[in-house]
Parts: sequence; C-alpha cells; structure tokens
Amino acid sequence: MLLDAVAHYGAGRATEAGTLCGDILTAHPDHVPALHLSAVIAFVTDRAAEGAVLLNRVFSLDPHHGPAFATLGDALAVKGEHEGAVAAFERGVTLRPKDAGLHIKLGVALCDLSRFDEAEAAFRRAIALDPGLTRARFNLAVALAGQQRPVEAEQAYREVIARDPAYRGVWLNLGNVLSDQKRFEAAATAYRRGLGTDPGNAGLHSGLGAALYRQGLLEDAVLQYRRAIALDPDNLAPQRLLAMVLHELGEREEAIRIYRLVSARDPSDHVILNNLGACLFEVGQVDDAIACAELALALKPDYAAARTNIGIIFEAQNLVEAAVAAHRKAIELEPNYAKGQANLAVALRNAGEIDAALVSSRRAITLDPEQPLAHYNHAHFLLMNGEFEEGFEEYQWRRKTKMLSDGDPVFGEPEWQGEPLAGRTLLLFVEYGLGDAINFVRHVPMLAGRGGRIILQVQPALVSLLRPMLPDVAVFARGEPLPPFDLQLPLLSLPRIFRTTVDTIPSAVSYLQADAVRLARWREVLGGVTALKVGVVWAGNPRHKGDRQRSLAADAVLPRLVTSGVQLYSLQKELRPDDAPVLRSLGADIVDLAPTLGDFADTAAAVSALDLVIAVDTSVAHLAGALGRPVWMLCPYALDWRWLRDRVDTPWYPTMRLFRQDRPQAWERVLARMSDELARLAGGERELLLPALLAR
Repeated sequence: MLLDAVAHYGAGRATEAGTLCGDILTAHPDHVPALHLSAVIAFVTDRAAEGAVLLNRVFSLDPHHGPAFATLGDALAVKGEHEGAVAAFERGVTLRPKDAGLHIKLGVALCDLSRFDEAEAAFRRAIALDPGLTRARFNLAVALAGQQRPVEAEQAYREVIARDPAYRGVWLNLGNVLSDQKRFEAAATAYRRGLGTDPGNAGLHSGLGAALYRQGLLEDAVLQYRRAIALDPDNLAPQRLLAMVLHELGEREEAIRIYRLVSARDPSDHVILNNLGACLFEVGQVDDAIACAELALALKPDYAAARTNIGIIFEAQNLVEAAVAAHRKAIELEPNYAKGQANLAVALRNAGEIDAALVSSRRAITLDPEQPLAHYNHAHFLLMNGEFEEGFEEYQWRRKTKMLSDGDPVFGEPEWQGEPLAGRTLLLFVEYGLGDAINFVRHVPMLAGRGGRIILQVQPALVSLLRPMLPDVAVFARGEPLPPFDLQLPLLSLPRIFRTTVDTIPSAVSYLQADAVRLARWREVLGGVTALKVGVVWAGNPRHKGDRQRSLAADAVLPRLVTSGVQLYSLQKELRPDDAPVLRSLGADIVDLAPTLGDFADTAAAVSALDLVIAVDTSVAHLAGALGRPVWMLCPYALDWRWLRDRVDTPWYPTMRLFRQDRPQAWERVLARMSDELARLAGGERELLLPALLAR
C-alpha cells in the first residue's frame, strides 16, 4: 500500500496518496515511512503545522531518519529560516552521504545565506556522486558567480547548455555573468538565445535591455524594457530602468511620467525621487526639482547623489559658492563617489579654483576610468593649464560623450592616426561651433606633403570663406554629398596628431584673408569715417552650454563703449529681445551691420575694414583673430581652455587682447577698464591696440 501511495504522490495525486497513508497509519500508527510521506504531503498542501507534528513523530521514532531531515530542511527554507534549513540538510547528508539530491539541497540553502564557497563544495560533491545531475551543475555556476568568479561561472553555465540548451534560467544567468565581465555583446546574444525558447520571460527582456544600453543602443534598450513591463507589469525594476534610459535619451516628459508612477508605488525609493528631481530641473521645474532632492535626502540623509543634484541646480542658478559646498558635502558623504568628484571639479572651475578642480578631476577619473564626461572635463582643466599633450589625449573622450557628440557626423571609415596617407583620401570634419572650426582649420595646411587628398567638411556658413584659403583642399558644406574617402578624423583632433604644445601652436598672424572684392566694397562704404571704427559682438549662441558665463546684455556693454572719436558697428547677427531698444536708443553712435552680413565671407570683409573688434568669446572673435585683425575679447574667468590662465594675450591669435575677469561672473571692472582703454586708444595711445605693442 505504501508503494501505491508513493506512486500517487509521484504522479501529482497528493490527495489519494494522503488517503492511503492515513489507512496505513490507522492500522500501524508508528509506520515511519507513512508518517514521513504524510508530513511531505502536508507541507506541499499548505498544512505546515500538521506537517511539523508528523515530522516530530518521525524523529521521535527514528532520530536518524535521513529523508526526514531533508523534508525538515525544505520546510524551514520555505519559511525563510535558512540557518535551520542548513542545519537540517547537514544532518541529512551526514546520515546519507551518498544522496546527491541532499547535497544539492544543502548547497541551495548555503547560497541563500551567501555562503557560496561552502555551497560550491556541496554542489561538487553532488556532481561527483552523479555526474548527470544538470541541476547540480547549474547551481554550481550560481555559487561560482556568487564568489565573483564570472569566468568559471560562465564555463559552468555553458556545460549546462551543452547538456540541456532549454534549461530554465541558464541563458539569463549566462547573460548576467557575461555582463559582469563587461562582455555586453556576448551577453545580448545569450539573452536573445534564451528568448528564442522562452519569449515570455520578462527577466530576459530586462537583461537584454541592460546589455543593449551598455553598448550605447539606447533606443533598442527602451524597446526591451517596454516588453519586460508588458509581460510583468507588477515588477518595478524594468520601469525604473526604462525611465532612466528615456531620461538619458532626452525623452524627459515620458521619463517624468514613469518616475512619478514608480515613486507612487514605492515612495521609499530615494534613487527614483532624486532622478525625478534631476529630470524636473532639466525641464525648468526648479522648485519641484529641489523638493525631490530634499525628499530623497529625508529618506536617506547620507545619499550623496541628491547632494550632487542640488549642487548642479545651484550652479544653474549661478550660486557658485553654494554649489561648491553642496558638491563637497556629497563627497564628504561618499569619498569614492566618482560623479560627485567630477561635479565638484566643474563647480570649482566655475569658482575660479582651477588647481583644486584639477585635483578633483583626477580623482574622478581614477575612481571611474570609463566615464566619458569626466575625462572630457578633465581635458579642459589640463589644456587650460597648458598641459597640451595629456590634455589632447583626454580630449578624445568627447567622441564618447553622448551629450557632446549628438548631432555630430558619424563615419564608418577608420580614424587617421597620423601615418603617411600614401595616396589615400582623408576626410576632416568639424564638430561643435563655428569658432571651433575657424580656430582649428589653421592645422589643415600642415597636411601638405603627406601624400594624400584632403576633404574638409564644415558648416555651410564657412564654405565661401574657406574654399579660397585652402586651394588644395576640397571643402564641402555639411549636408552636401561627399566623394569617397578612405580615412576620417575630426578637425579638433589634429592638435593631438601633430602633438601641438603651447609653444608650437600654428600662429600665423593671418591664416585667413577676406575676399578682395568684398573688402574693397566695405572700405569704400566706410572710407569717409574718420573716427576709430569698432565692431562689437556682445552675445553668442544662447544654446551654448556656457552662454550664461560668456554673453552679456546689450545695455551692459554698448553704452560703455560710446566714446568720443569712436564709431561703433554692431556685428551681432542674432538680436535678443532686449537688444533692439538699446540699439535704437544709441542712435548714430552705433550702426547695425548685421542685415548686410550673409555668410562668414561677408563678415570677414567687414571685420577687415574695421580698426578693432570688441567681442565676447564667439566665432566673430575667432574670425577677427584668424584674419590678423586687432580684437579685444571679453574673457570669462575660466570658461574656455583655449585662453589658458592668467594671460592678457593668447598664443592662438597674436593680434588678440584678453580682457578677462579677475573672478567668476565679475564683469564690471572688465567693462570699466575696456571703456577707459578704448577712450585712450581713440585719443592716440596706439600701443593699447595690440598685445605685442603693449609688450614693447
């Protein structure tokens, strides 16, 4: 009858098995095998109390009953009493040392306690007893992964796959250990293999999303997270990750919506609250952003990332000292917080503490060597210090910084490393703004004699200016079809290729020239003006990330420059809403040339016909310097690395003077000094015009 009961239980007929056990126990109340099977049936049918009573009867009759210890261990493990489960299984394997299944149970219980080295030993004993046990090999891989031995874990999972490619969980776990080794492409392949046999597995979709994200395939990652959520809508993990990726993609409104949903379901999640705050800040909801960061800190007072977010908000509000204090608090809470160190470095730079910024920046990239933005900012600090060789190497990280490279051209051809071209064609292409293109095009003639053909792709506004200057280079506007080429390189990488230092910057006084016909026309127009002719640019592109530090309001600059013996000319192409009334109020003291300026060839001719250009840090300042025209530049304390530190001149442009702030955001003394020197220049002190004249 007991054999019949065992057969019923093995076939999933627990009720019938229990009935037969009851009949046996009615006739023989101390029948140990029937008592044990009855206990097992009670546990699996959610009658734990009854099962415990029955097990106690078994132990009172046979204190050395090995299978009963296995049952006790199972019951304790279900209740979460893992220490007790381990003790029960250890007793069981002592009594039945050749029971491979008991060794597996012991190993699983040890894994539950993170005692992975002991679990490994248990699984290896099980495999030695029965090499065909796939479950033991799977669990061995789990134990190896738990000991941070991903290479061995990978091999163990692959052995499982060789025996049973459809073994539940093996592809997910293999993908995870491959991700731990940063082998994200291989991990994605593993997750996809798993989905081939288990397409409804939300964990595989989430894992694939994470692997795709780490490869920079953010849109594909979003698709996988959405599938995971559809399959398991109650699981918050893929929703959190989806919101974060959408945030990074710039899909802020949807990211905010999902952050709010996750936060509503788990109000204790300080990370999501802080991320929500960061996203709200980016859409201009500053008060709500600060509230989220403060709530995250209320939940977790030592949460460094929330302090960092508050520091970033303070920076945007131009509260420089408060920003530095917030970032310092973040790294006080978490000294090895790489992002905190990187943001402190930026805040210190904005506060004018360049040496301290460099220290924090080095610390940031030591802590997280794979963070592109930290490397990019570190490059700025090095270059600002004149450390060009290391700085230009670090500057390569801009290409891996998504927020900087979005919208830049992408080409599949190999990147040129400076080797002889040997008849091949090299494409140079611009990144970033017009000023960068003007500044770095000086390096292009250095490619002469390299034995190849050069193509240069620039912004459309620069084509008519640069084509006559570079007769041996094919100049194309961005957007125009390009001829075939073999190699490619960003224009801004040429200083690295040529190992440019501060002393070897190609600094010809005028490496660009205005078109002779256009220049003659401007000289004719301005020929009757006997006053000092001064062109002015007071603001740059408002979309530039540093515009708040470099641009000024028209009413802060222009009235200060109205001077006897000076005729002002506005070269400001795009007026901001408050500019036009200022220009009108100045009447004949300033002439607006912007309506007559088409592309940069027009601007170059106009600039060449003037005596002096006064500009903030914009493309017109670069243009005037490249043309060899006198230019006075209003220079922020520490914004652009090109202007180095503590200099009134620049090795980039011999005819440029820097009127730089002596501390961040302090324009008043700069404007007062420029106004005074402009009046003296108009009065005949010509040595004020150029830095070289000042040095005599």
